[in-house]
Amino acid sequence: MDNYGILSLAPALIAVILAFITREALFSILCGVLVGLLITGQDLLFGFTGLIQSALGNADYIWVIGIEVFIGIMVAFFQKSGAIEAVANKLNEKLHITPRIAQIMGAALGILVFFSDYFSPLFVGNVMRPITDKAKVSREKLAYIVDSTTAAVPTLFPISAWGAYIIGLIATFYTSTGYNGNPQVDFAAGIPYQYYTIGSILMVLIIAVTGWDYGPMKKAEDRALLTGKLFRDGAEIRREVEQEELPEGAKPSIWNMLVPVIVLLVFIFVGLFYTGDIKTNGIFGALANGSSLRALDTAFILASISAIIMGMITKVWNFKKALSTFIEGCTGMMEVLMILMLAWGIGSICSACGTSTWIVSTCESFLTPTSMCAIIFIAACLTSFSTGSSWSVFAIFIPIAVSLAISIGAPVGMAIGVVLSGGIFGDHCSPISDTTVMSSMGSSCDHIDHVRTQLPYALTVAG
Repeated sequence: MDNYGILSLAPALIAVILAFITREALFSILCGVLVGLLITGQDLLFGFTGLIQSALGNADYIWVIGIEVFIGIMVAFFQKSGAIEAVANKLNEKLHITPRIAQIMGAALGILVFFSDYFSPLFVGNVMRPITDKAKVSREKLAYIVDSTTAAVPTLFPISAWGAYIIGLIATFYTSTGYNGNPQVDFAAGIPYQYYTIGSILMVLIIAVTGWDYGPMKKAEDRALLTGKLFRDGAEIRREVEQEELPEGAKPSIWNMLVPVIVLLVFIFVGLFYTGDIKTNGIFGALANGSSLRALDTAFILASISAIIMGMITKVWNFKKALSTFIEGCTGMMEVLMILMLAWGIGSICSACGTSTWIVSTCESFLTPTSMCAIIFIAACLTSFSTGSSWSVFAIFIPIAVSLAISIGAPVGMAIGVVLSGGIFGDHCSPISDTTVMSSMGSSCDHIDHVRTQLPYALTVAG
C-alpha cells in the first residue's frame, strides 16, 4: 500500500463535507470516490468501472444485493395485496384501548418487525394508525414510535438486512487488511455498545408508559387528546402508495401477510443452522458460525414465493399481475442498490489510499478508548444527519474505527457499536433520511411536523 500522507483523508473528507453542503448522499460519496481515484493515479472512467467490477465480484456484496431486492419485492406484494389493511381491520374491529396501550402496542410491533427498515414503517404505520386514531394519539407521536423502532431495531440483529450489510462491510475490511477476526462475532460484541440505538428504543417505551411528553410533541399530544385533531390544521399528509382497487372476487386476509412472514422467520433460522453446521456445532455454535447473508437471501426468496402463492389463492392477482408486481418491487430498490455500490466503493478507495493507516499512525499516541468513542460518535452523528444515510456512514467510519481500536488496544466490538450508534442518529431523525420520510408517510403525518416533534427526543438520547 502506498503512503499518501494527509491526502489519504481527502476521499472521506470530500464525501462528508459535500454531504453537509448538498445533503445528497449519492453525489457526495461519488465525488469522494472520484477524488480517491485521482489521488491513487487511476483513470477516472476505468478506475470507477473497476470498482464496480470489484464490488460485483465480492460474494458478500452479491448476497446483500439479493436481500435488498427481495425486501423491495415483499414490500410491493404487501402494498398491492391488501394484506396490511386486512391486518389493521382485524386488530381494530375488536380493540378498545387507551392511548398508553396503543403506544406500547406500536412500539412492540416495531420491535417485532426487525428484519427490514423498509417494511417496518409501511407495516407498523398502516396497522397501528386506525388504533392510535381511535385512542386519540397524535399522528406525530405515531410517526415517532414508528421511526424510532424502524431505524434502531435492525442494527441490533445480525439476521436483518442491516446486520447482513454491516457484517459484509466488516468482512471486506478484515479481508483487505489481513486482520484475523470473526465479523459476525465482532458485530454481536458491538451490540451492547450501541447506546444511542438501545436508548432510542427505551425512550419510546418510557414515553409510552409514562406519558412524559415535552416540547413540540407535548403540544401535539394535547391537541389530539383535547380537540380530537390528530394532526394540525393545514398539515400536508402524504401516503407512500395509494391502495389499488382489488379485482372482483378478491378476498385478502391476514394470512396474506402472516404466511410470508412466518416462512421468512422459519427459513432464516433453518439457513443459519444449515450453513453453521448444527450437527457439528450445536444450536448456538451454528447461530454464531452460520452465514446470515445466505440465510437471509434464501428466506426472503421463499417468503416472496409464498406471498405470490397466497395472493393467487385469495384471488388478489393472477400470475401475470404477480410478475409485474415482482418487477415493480425490484425497480423500487434501485436507489438503495446505488448507495450500496458507492458505499463499497468509498471503502475500497479509502483502503487503497491508506486512510485508516494514516489516521492510526497520527492519533494512536494520544487517543484513549473513551476519547476515540466520543470523537467517532459525534463525527458519525453529524455525517449521518447531513446525508440522511447511515449505510454510507458505516462504510466510511467502520474501517477507521476498527483500525483505531486495534492500534490502541480497545475492543473492536466497541468501535463497531459506536459507529452504528452515530449512523443511526442521522437515519433516525434527519429530514432527508429515507426511513424518516417513510415513517411520515406510513403514519400519514406531515413530514416536517414529524421531524420537528421527534428531534428533541433524538437529541436527548444522543446527549
